[in-house]
Amino acid sequence: MELYLMRHAIAHDLGADGSRTDAERTVTDEGRANTRAAAHAMRRLELDFDTVWTSPLVRARQTAAIVAEVLNKTHVLREAPELALGAGPDRLIQALTRLNRQASALLVGHEPDLSRFVAFLVWGSLDADRIAFKKGALCRLDCQLGLRPGKATLRWLLTPKQLRLLGGRS
Repeated sequence: MELYLMRHAIAHDLGADGSRTDAERTVTDEGRANTRAAAHAMRRLELDFDTVWTSPLVRARQTAAIVAEVLNKTHVLREAPELALGAGPDRLIQALTRLNRQASALLVGHEPDLSRFVAFLVWGSLDADRIAFKKGALCRLDCQLGLRPGKATLRWLLTPKQLRLLGGRS
C-alpha cells in the first residue's frame, strides 16, 4: 500500500473568518493557492490515488476538495473520522486495513497526528519530534509489509515550498 499524507493548508485564525470553533476554521486565499499548486505538483509527479480521505474539520475538507478537484478524484473523496484531531494511529490503521493492499491513498489531516502516524509506521514509536510536517506538506510511505509499527518505508516528505515549485508557483 502506498500512503500519502498531507497536512491541511494554511487556515484562518479562530474568528478571523467568522469561525466560532477550531473545527470551523477555513483555508485562507494563500492556502487555497498553495494547495492548488501542490495538486498540480502531484499531477506532474503522476500520483494517482484510489481514495482520498479527509479529516472532518473544515480546513482539511477544503484542502482535500481542492486536490481532488485538480486531480479529477472527487468521486473517491470521503470524510474519515479516523483523521480527526487526536484520533490516534490505531483507529486509522483499522480503517485502512479495509482497503486493498495494493491501494494508493491520500490522507489529509492535522498535526501532531500525521507526524505521529508516520513515526509509528516507520519507527514503531509515537515520538515525532524529528518530523517537520508543515501546513501543506506531502509525505509518501510505502507499507509493503502491512500497516504494522516500524514496517513502513518513508519514501519522501516534500515541503510546501518544494510542492509549489514543482507545481509551477514560487
